[in-house]
Amino acid sequence: MATIRDYYNTDFNTMMIHADWSVSDKAGSNTATIRARVHQDWIGNAKYWSFYIPDTPDYLSNIVALFKLDLLERCTLTPKGDPAYFEVGFADYSERVNSGTFVFTKRVYIYIDKYLDPTIRSEITQHGLERGYYVVVRDAEFAAKKSEMEKPLAFISHDSKDKDQIVRELARELTLHMCPVWYDEYSLRVGESLRESIEMGLKEAKKCVLILSPNFLKNEGWAKAEFDSIYVREVLDLKGVILPVWHNVNVKQVYEYSPRLAGKVGLSSSIGVKELARKLAQEIKA
Repeated sequence: MATIRDYYNTDFNTMMIHADWSVSDKAGSNTATIRARVHQDWIGNAKYWSFYIPDTPDYLSNIVALFKLDLLERCTLTPKGDPAYFEVGFADYSERVNSGTFVFTKRVYIYIDKYLDPTIRSEITQHGLERGYYVVVRDAEFAAKKSEMEKPLAFISHDSKDKDQIVRELARELTLHMCPVWYDEYSLRVGESLRESIEMGLKEAKKCVLILSPNFLKNEGWAKAEFDSIYVREVLDLKGVILPVWHNVNVKQVYEYSPRLAGKVGLSSSIGVKELARKLAQEIKA
């Protein structure tokens, strides 16, 4: 499951500059090291803050102290300003934009590695409002809920030769139906173990969509290994896990591959990818 620090690192699609700050309460105690980031929105000519706060003993006093910092109000990382200045545009064209014009929106995101009671989250928001800031609090509960929503509902098992014909578009359409899927182009990251990632997807997904094509039936590599794992899971779970999609194959071909698979009701790709995705999503989310 992704952590709140993972989401702090991936939630924002902006240019960012950061620094680590030491924040103490008014008495100079309860010091915590937090990560401070200034986000720069070049399209909106705006900037705003996000902070990662570890699970500290007196996190609330650290947050209150944070709201009182002059740097927060100025939206700069150091007393001398931000450590970097940027310009964007063509070298030989007059209309260039620069980071010096950004307007602070007063938006502040607080990411804290702790489960907070809703009343505490509201209290933090109120402390921010009293200083003129619009605060969004994201804690460990936020990370758990978001991670659960991102867990794939279906695993798409297919032969790589079928990506362009059907698989890539089907994965995209299922996602549009609010049906997240484990699909290698979405789910595999550089450096990950291929076997471990596939096995995790096979175990976590509610359903397994099999794209039964001539390519799949001839594949003695990953597709065969995935099918064997899916078949075992269906037997162990004692419930229908497999959702077959027949793509340019007939009953005899499927029967020769797996007699039991030939007896399962499936969908034909001839109905079109959009309708196929609609019917699959309906069954997966049932």
